[in-house]
Amino acid sequence: MAEIKQGTGKTRDDKEAMARRIAKFFEPGDVINLGIGAPLLVSNYVADGVLIHTENGCVGMGTQISRSNPEIPARTQLESFSNAGGTPFLPVPGAMVFSHVTSYALIRGGHLAGTVLGAFEVSETADLANWYIKGNFAGMGGAMDLCQAKRVIVQTTHCTKNGDPKLLHKCTLPLTCNGLITDVVTERCWFQFVDKKLILKEIREGYDLDNIKANTEADFTVADDLKTDVAF
Repeated sequence: MAEIKQGTGKTRDDKEAMARRIAKFFEPGDVINLGIGAPLLVSNYVADGVLIHTENGCVGMGTQISRSNPEIPARTQLESFSNAGGTPFLPVPGAMVFSHVTSYALIRGGHLAGTVLGAFEVSETADLANWYIKGNFAGMGGAMDLCQAKRVIVQTTHCTKNGDPKLLHKCTLPLTCNGLITDVVTERCWFQFVDKKLILKEIREGYDLDNIKANTEADFTVADDLKTDVAF
């Protein structure tokens, strides 16, 4: 295995780096959905005017807050909203609130510009497995529906905690979606799927092509315009 010069992807720095890179995919006017966990960090870096959707019925999710924070006025705490994961947030000006029916009509109708999801496994043909691992039922939530977004971005550590690749020839776990992933961003690089073929587009500073090859089971090609030493 090629030397790893930075973190494992689980450090706060690595998670923030992935979030910063993913945020660059979106522009003002886009309505996007962020999965629970590390993908929510993307909200800290998107441009003004990017609207964040939450499955339980809001477009315009703003700053996450803690209701126990004494710096937040009591009235604001009472009037705060909660996202699909139960985390309270403040809505942005002009936010819209609606029923689950409308919320899932937006999702299933393909009206979201993008979604960012975590992963247990990703296949070289754009399949995603992110809701079940043996002995640990994580629950799929709305992930299967969210894969109808125009851009389906996976944010994940490049390898498991045991050092095994997460980008595989074929997923071994139950699928969340089949052939719908558009991008994969890890703490090491950015891959893009084109016609269900995996293409390496960028390598983050601190890593090199040998490292990516040594830690990726999936077959991939290298983009002609590959960027290296990129600051995520």
